Amino acid sequence: MTRIRNWYRAEAEKLRALSWKKKLQYLFVYYKGWFAGFLILLLFLSYAVDVVVQGQKETVLQGFFTNDVYSAFPVEEIQKDLASRLSLDRSQKILFDDDLYIDLGGEATEYSAASNGKIIAYMAVGDLDFVVTTGEVYRHFAGDIPMRDLSEFLPQDLYQRLSPYLVDAPDQYGEPVPSAIELSGCRFLRERDDLPEGTFYFFIPHSAPRDQAVLETIRYLFE
Repeated sequence: MTRIRNWYRAEAEKLRALSWKKKLQYLFVYYKGWFAGFLILLLFLSYAVDVVVQGQKETVLQGFFTNDVYSAFPVEEIQKDLASRLSLDRSQKILFDDDLYIDLGGEATEYSAASNGKIIAYMAVGDLDFVVTTGEVYRHFAGDIPMRDLSEFLPQDLYQRLSPYLVDAPDQYGEPVPSAIELSGCRFLRERDDLPEGTFYFFIPHSAPRDQAVLETIRYLFE
């Protein structure tokens, strides 16, 4: 303790004799490592608090967007709009992930495997409500992943309105059923001349737990 007090007094004497400008320069040169460490600590504490707070909230909708190299879906805007439509309060949250990428051609192998694994894992535990992905990836999943039959899932009015965009895939008995929505007619793609029909699809895993929120998402997309 004596050594610390002596060091503190010596530093105080040095600073007292300097102008404000030179004080700042001195502190920056000799203590920038401490400042950097303190900033990192603040950022870590902020992140930890956010994780705790978010972990206490109820998830009312969870969706994954994959392979959106065209930036077609403004995820933050969609989250904000749906939070308003679903009348979320401070104890609830919407979770979207648009950083996923699945390459079926053998490139980006590790990242692709991690993205694919995350989707499969969330489906397996029944915590994924929908996936927006490319036609290629949808067809890859359609052969192995049970999906909702949209003729049963969608209300009649919505089913009829979306019928031009519904895509069939074999069900568990090998019978073709509408299991995905082709998204060229949705609010974010209908004006995109650079994206051909069939670029993106929306499908609902059979284990999706939050039907009403998914229906509201579909209505929002096709308004």
